[in-house]
Amino acid sequence: MKRLISIVFVAFCLLGLASCDPDEVKDKVEYSDFFENVADNMIVPRYAQFQSDLSALEVSLNTFDASDVSSLISLQEQFKAAYLSWQSVSVFEFGPAAEYSALLRANCNSFPANISIIEENIEVGDYNLDFPSNYEAKGLPAFDYLLFHTNNNDLLVELSEPSRIAYMQDCLDDMQDKVDDVVNAWDSYRAVFVGSAGNGQNSSLSLFFNQFLYDYERIKREKLALPAGFASDYGVPVDADTSIIEGRFSKMSFQLMDANLASLENIYLGVGVDGLDGVGIFEKLKEYNAQSTVVDGDLAIAIQEQFVICRAVISQFTNDLAFEIITNISEVQETSSQFQKMVPMIKNDMRSYLSVTVTLTDSDGD
Repeated sequence: MKRLISIVFVAFCLLGLASCDPDEVKDKVEYSDFFENVADNMIVPRYAQFQSDLSALEVSLNTFDASDVSSLISLQEQFKAAYLSWQSVSVFEFGPAAEYSALLRANCNSFPANISIIEENIEVGDYNLDFPSNYEAKGLPAFDYLLFHTNNNDLLVELSEPSRIAYMQDCLDDMQDKVDDVVNAWDSYRAVFVGSAGNGQNSSLSLFFNQFLYDYERIKREKLALPAGFASDYGVPVDADTSIIEGRFSKMSFQLMDANLASLENIYLGVGVDGLDGVGIFEKLKEYNAQSTVVDGDLAIAIQEQFVICRAVISQFTNDLAFEIITNISEVQETSSQFQKMVPMIKNDMRSYLSVTVTLTDSDGD
């Protein structure tokens, strides 16, 4: 129903305001209703869910029994729930999450895991997880390695060593402390975020857009194109490398990609955690009567449809990404092409209507 109302609204604007200057339309579009929806129905409840999933992981870790395979499976499943939950908050790397004391993306999900540093930390037992040199040796990728890198029987033997459990507990404490600080900071930052006006580089609109674009490009590049060999580093093509896949050991790479895409799709459409359809970027593009330069017609609809396409092509795979890269590279390449198609819609078309500057760049120049 809301989409129909949006279409009627745009039609009215076209009929009644046909003589308006496009810049005048831009001046009339404001974002406080969008910021309120994002803050109250997405950011705060998504962080709360991630906190809850980390707490459940803590319970599973504290009650883990190295003599019981069902206890291991329970711990593995709770880890998977937490990793999927992370995908819904990774986009919010602005405000409290971007403070040096938090840097949630780096501290929670710097993949691929650096196995040698993890094993060295466990063996030596003397490490500081706040050091940047340990970003790739902690967080969710460390759990991915420690809980899945071999068969369950061998894992039970390994995890009977107190040092390995202690290391996971330290990694979990590190994530929980940082997430708790970010959640607490949002109590006061919400007013700053919602009340921000304009489109300067430090405005809420600019910060939000740049992280939305960055999070999408990270899916497109780091999670798919780079391990599949369809990317470049500063213009130099790279070879396929299945060792750098997110969720490599748990084999949940496609699940993580889909969860990340679903998170961005719901933000775009304005759908909150409660499932209610509020104000999203979709509505703002409708107010602009935004047109796509990638496909003919309505930009808001084009992006909405491309989200559907990207999630559909992911769902076609029945094995993990590493297996598909090795055995089904043509389908992986088609999937990568569909992901790439979205980039100019966001990076060029959407950015133009929002009148913000791209401040975060990647090394492949897309």
